[in-house]
Amino acid sequence: MHTDAQRHQLYDELSDLLSDSSRDVLMELLPPNGWADVARQSDIALLRDDMTVLRSELRGEMAELRGEMGELRGEMTVLRSELRGEMAELRGEMSEVRGEMAEFRGELKELRGSMTSMLPKLMTANIASMIGVAGLVLAATQFT
Repeated sequence: MHTDAQRHQLYDELSDLLSDSSRDVLMELLPPNGWADVARQSDIALLRDDMTVLRSELRGEMAELRGEMGELRGEMTVLRSELRGEMAELRGEMSEVRGEMAEFRGELKELRGSMTSMLPKLMTANIASMIGVAGLVLAATQFT
């Protein structure tokens, strides 16, 4: 790779050999960084071919991905359908449980009512048994 100073020196030396316009044309035709940086038609054609192959591969992969996406959509539709069915079944079970809970609450109210109605009888029986025990204790103390 040549420096700008070397390029300028060449320009000055060409002024002795060529006219100003010829010298300018020659300097414009020479690449600024060397011939290694200049692309040839064959290089561009190879890149074009590579790009065509890559584009074709990319299209194939995209088509494959579209197919997989279609399969996934189908699976998701099946899963949604199954989930809706299971949710409907669960709602039915929940409705049954609510009915059973309402029945259980009714039975509890009945039991509470029965216990409330039995409470005066139980208290009377309890008081009577306490009086009976007290009488037995008094009787036992008189004999001793």
